[in-house]
Amino acid sequence: MSATSPDNITPLEPGFHRNMLLVTTLFISVMAAVDMTIVTVALPYMAGNLGASPDEISWVVTMFAVGQALTIGITGHLSRLLGRKNLCLYAVIGFVVLSMTCGMAQSLHQIVILRFFQGAFCGPLIPISMSMLVDAYPAKERSRALSYWAMGVMGGPAVGPALGGLLAQHLDWRWNFFVNLPVGIVALVLILRFVRSIQPVPVRTDWHGLLLLALFLISFQVMLDQGNRLDWFTAREMVLLAIVALTSFITFVGRGLVLGEDNIIDILLFRDLNFTVSSLLMMVVGSVFLAMLVLAPVLFIDMLGWEVVTAGVIIGSYGLAGVCGAIASSHLRDILGLRAVVAVAYTMLAISWYLFSRIDLNIGPADVLLPGMLLEFSMMLVFPLLSAQAFSGLPGHLRDEGAGLFNLTKSLGFSFGTTFVVTQIYRGNQAGWNHFSGLLSPVSPGFEKYLQSTDLVNGLPLAGAELGSLLASQSSIVTLLQTMQTMAIISACAVPLALLLRAQ
Repeated sequence: MSATSPDNITPLEPGFHRNMLLVTTLFISVMAAVDMTIVTVALPYMAGNLGASPDEISWVVTMFAVGQALTIGITGHLSRLLGRKNLCLYAVIGFVVLSMTCGMAQSLHQIVILRFFQGAFCGPLIPISMSMLVDAYPAKERSRALSYWAMGVMGGPAVGPALGGLLAQHLDWRWNFFVNLPVGIVALVLILRFVRSIQPVPVRTDWHGLLLLALFLISFQVMLDQGNRLDWFTAREMVLLAIVALTSFITFVGRGLVLGEDNIIDILLFRDLNFTVSSLLMMVVGSVFLAMLVLAPVLFIDMLGWEVVTAGVIIGSYGLAGVCGAIASSHLRDILGLRAVVAVAYTMLAISWYLFSRIDLNIGPADVLLPGMLLEFSMMLVFPLLSAQAFSGLPGHLRDEGAGLFNLTKSLGFSFGTTFVVTQIYRGNQAGWNHFSGLLSPVSPGFEKYLQSTDLVNGLPLAGAELGSLLASQSSIVTLLQTMQTMAIISACAVPLALLLRAQ
């Protein structure tokens, strides 16, 4: 297949080749998305085998996220430098090789270093698959094609923990990495056969910009991932990371405004209103999505005490609603218009989080079906529309650059959502315990009445244990409800942004 100039990329004709390119991009994106979360459940197995503490083994997740964020951002530069098809091939080969070496690691230090490079090779796969899909379809058909791609990108992180847990429990934690070998081989065959070659472009690497970007992303990502463990800015390390992140970010943006396309990332892409608004709205979707992934298991399994199978069925029903949302997105856009659909989707997001915030510890599975299905439906409704809209005003030679920057903002939203929820749960549980325990008094009529209703006698150890368990559960549910209320507010605040989108 002859190479194509990045300035002369035309959509593919409908038929077998275009359909198989869609399959290829979906396969690549699912492979990359699953690996974002596949090891999370397997971390205890890894810690035991490698002799690491829970705090130490968390670096396996942190370093993958750091490496991935770095190369997501420079996907456009790498694509120009190597050519899109070559970049895709090198990324998959490097990802598979690093996966195998991660599976063979014999120490914590080895696997932490290897995970950084695995994430670095994984980084370009999602944005490059996105830009390939955008180029393959004419503007009117992009959102429909991107709806299938979105299912993989959003479904992969949800499937990852379940798959990783099954492999670790029934085989070995190392199979979390070895499983990428057959998947990667299939990906290589598909890329070689169906991805169009695009000529490399002679470009100069902005090493100073790359250094500033690396300093910002590494310090910012480590700060988010490790902040809760180090109690945030009470620790000197966190203050230092914050200073480095802020200084490097401001310097990077300042250079970018002056250099334009010569910067390692062309941040002047944000001059395009559709690209900017779509990126900001996608950051909100990323935050909400990861918040749901964190909160759902805590609520269903840890607090409500449901069986894993029951929780899985409920979460699976959410996924089916998401599939319906992705399929319906382009049809609803044609009927209602882009801005109306996006505004309705974020309104639905806010309503779903509000409904979640009204639950209590006495609910059953049926009570969480509607809010969860509404949440997943609205997220997947808006995902392909924003993905298509972000590129509506970008010329062909900037699509790889735009895909990298667009997905970088989404990844930062992922990180923020996870960090926010984990921090809220940790601090909220402590604050709730202190608050509720301070309200208890042995001379309170309600206190004595409760003890009598449970056949407990004030002062006995069993009474203390019962009250401690009650305080813990009530503190946890109050914290979760407050977190859900905050997510509802964030979703509602995004609604006005939808009105800024402009049809091309």
